This record gives sequence, C-alpha cells and structure tokens, in this order.
Amino acid sequence: MNRIMDKIQMSQTSMVSLFGIVAAYFDSTITFIYALMIAFLFHVLAGMRADEVKLWNLKNFKFGKFKDSLIELFLITSITYILKLIIDLMQHNEKSVYAVKILIWLALYYYFRRGLRNLSIAYPNNSWIRTVYHLVSFQFTQIMPESVKQAMEKAEKEKEEKDGGKNH
Repeated sequence: MNRIMDKIQMSQTSMVSLFGIVAAYFDSTITFIYALMIAFLFHVLAGMRADEVKLWNLKNFKFGKFKDSLIELFLITSITYILKLIIDLMQHNEKSVYAVKILIWLALYYYFRRGLRNLSIAYPNNSWIRTVYHLVSFQFTQIMPESVKQAMEKAEKEKEEKDGGKNH
C-alpha cells in the first residue's frame, strides 16, 4: 500500500511541476489569452443570437458550428504558440511576445468583426451596431503595422478570387 501511495504522490508532484513550467511559459502572454477568450465568447454569443438560439433550451443550436469554432480557436492558439516556441528556441524572447501580440490582435479583430456582423444580422434595425461593424471592418487596419496590413489585404484578395471562382 505504501508503494502505491508513493507512486501517486510522485505522479502528483510531476503534474504540479509540469503545470508550473507551462504556467511560467505562458505567464508573459496570459492577458492575450484572456482577451482572446473574451473575443471568442463574444463571437459565439453573437452567432447564437444571429441564429436565434434560445439559451435555456438550445433551440436552433448547431453543435457542428460550435465544434468548428472551437477547432478554429484551438488552431489560432496552437499556431500562435508554436510560432512563439520557435522564436523562443532561436533565443529572441522579446520578439516572441511581439509575435504573439500581433497574432492575437489579428484573432481579436477576426472574432470581433464576425461578432459585430452577427449582431448586425440579429438586430438589422440597429444603426449603431452596423456603424461600429463598418468602422471595425474598414478602419482597424489603419492602426496595424504596414506588413500586417499588406498580409490582411492579400488574404482578402485571395478569398475574393477563391469565392469568385466558385460562383462561375
């Protein structure tokens, strides 16, 4: 019995140590993760409102859309932190935080813009929401660095070309 207790205690110690290491690694960017989670929640709730989902009985709830949103969040977070890890391994620690900051800003823009679009669908007569949506959609790029702005424009152009090809 003592041997089993020792193994359990050893595994608990290992898990706490591992958690401490992971927490220390994410400590410099944890506020970015909080902001990303808040934006994700805003996007999901606005999407549920646009789809007329009733929260108390989940009428009209589409689990597939929610699952896709969770996968998207996982991909955004994973790619961001894999890039941070690579930059950290190259011993450019201060630049890795900057990279995470820019990528999280892009994700925040993405979620906030889509959330506002969903709210403008849910509340079509609310001109304030539509105005904020248009401001966010078209003016946000003005505060981003030039390289990010060019990448966003290129991505939009590629999406338009891809969508244009489907319509023919």
